[in-house]
Amino acid sequence: MNEREAPRRLRRAEAVLRRRTSRLTLVLERPWDDHNVQAALRTAESFGVQHIWMVKHPDGRHRISKSVTKGSHYWLSQKIFETIPDCISALQKGGYTIWATDLSSYATELCSGADLHPFPEKVAIVVGREADGVSPEMLAAADRRLYLPMQGFTESFNLSVATALILQRCFDADPTLVGAMSQHERAEIRRDWFRRLAGAVDGRAEEYAHWAESPPNPLKDPRPSDEARRPRIPKKVRKRITKDKSP
Repeated sequence: MNEREAPRRLRRAEAVLRRRTSRLTLVLERPWDDHNVQAALRTAESFGVQHIWMVKHPDGRHRISKSVTKGSHYWLSQKIFETIPDCISALQKGGYTIWATDLSSYATELCSGADLHPFPEKVAIVVGREADGVSPEMLAAADRRLYLPMQGFTESFNLSVATALILQRCFDADPTLVGAMSQHERAEIRRDWFRRLAGAVDGRAEEYAHWAESPPNPLKDPRPSDEARRPRIPKKVRKRITKDKSP
C-alpha cells in the first residue's frame, strides 16, 4: 500500500492537521444563542484552532446545526464545563495564560497583533455571552482583558464576529501558532479523523487505518480543488435564483 499515493481526501486532511494548533484554546463562556456558538465553532476551525472549551449556559442549551457549522464541529476537540470555577481550574492546571474579552475601562485596546506581544506559550481566549459578556469570576482570573476598537454607535460586535477578529489578531501576533501541536496529539487526532473519513464503505476502514499509522504526504494547499468547489447555496435559494434566470 505504501507504493501508491493515498486518497486525496486523506492528503487534504493531513494538510489541515499539520496546520492545527494546540497552543491557543477558545473558551465560550455561557453563550446563549446556539447560532452564535455554531458560527464561532466554524470560525475557530477555519483558523486551525483545535480545542474549544465551553461553560454551559444555566439552562443547558447547546445544539448543533450542520447547516451553520458546515460540519466543522466534527473535526474539533470540544470540552464542556458545568460551572465557571471548573473551567477556570482546568485552565490554570493546564498552564494557560487567560485573556478575556471585556468592554470595561480596565481592558486594553486590541488594534493589531503587535498589541499582543509578547505572546504566551499557551493562551486561552475567553469570549463571554451575548447579554453581559465574560463573568466577574472569569475576569478576576484573567491575566489580561482585551477589547476590539469600534467606531460606530453599536456597543459590541456579534459573538462570532468578535471571535474571528480576536483570533486573527492572535495569529498575526504569532504566526508560529500555525501547526503548533505535539506529534503525539497529532497522531491521536489523525486516527480519529481518518476513521471518520473511512465511514462505512467496505474495505476502506482497513486502508485508512494504515494511512493513519503511515501518514500520507499532505497537499500543498488544503483548500478543495477547483473542480470540487461549489457555491454553498441553500436549495431554496438555488431554485429561486434558477427561476429568476429563466426567460
